Amino acid sequence: MKKTAILILFSMLVLTSACITSKEYFESDKLVVGIYPYIPPYQYYEKGELKGFEIELISEIAKRMNKKVEFVETDYKYGNYIAARSGNVDCSISAITKTASREEDSLFSQLYMYSYSSLACLDLDYSSLTDFEGKKIGVVGDTVYVDHTESYKKSVNFEIVKYYDYYDLNSALVSGEVDGILADYFICKYLKKNGTDLNILENTDIHYFGIVFPLENEDLMKSINEYLLDMCDDGTYTKLRVKYFEIE
Repeated sequence: MKKTAILILFSMLVLTSACITSKEYFESDKLVVGIYPYIPPYQYYEKGELKGFEIELISEIAKRMNKKVEFVETDYKYGNYIAARSGNVDCSISAITKTASREEDSLFSQLYMYSYSSLACLDLDYSSLTDFEGKKIGVVGDTVYVDHTESYKKSVNFEIVKYYDYYDLNSALVSGEVDGILADYFICKYLKKNGTDLNILENTDIHYFGIVFPLENEDLMKSINEYLLDMCDDGTYTKLRVKYFEIE
């Protein structure tokens, strides 16, 4: 059976051989999905239209389930995780990093993507984290990048400045409010491709993304896992990765 690059991620979780979903879920014609559409190229608006890797990924899953996808936006990134954990949506998808603490109160699908924490700046004179001694590094609040920058402060003394979303973060860098940013590698690449002359200095912590479900939605999680594997096998997943990340 043909496998793509995500096989290495999928193998990190135990595959289920069967899926039994509740009668109530079978009768529903909707898949209610929490999103945070301000993280390009994963999710973003373009001329008022939702686009992005994850938007197409979950839309294709809903299509294969013969369901209409209904997107529910949260006003900050961590709120999307909370929406899924609390059961306000069927599931959430927005580059949500799987962590041990999050697994205690929510479920994660098969891992469908990985990325890095990237330190980036505009100044070509910077070459590593140590160059930011006494400087300012911007991050998006309520994300794993806040934790990462706080851990880096143990060895380098810099100021952490938090922003609402990645567009604000990018504007702060361009305007000189901060000297550098710590953000998702593929977001940095997107910003660079779309006009910000970013210099990516270091890729540090690796993190893995999964679709998040409330604990009681295990049946739905198992069902979506099967569709993710099907998309891996038939090449749909690879096409989306090439389209948005230019990688197979």
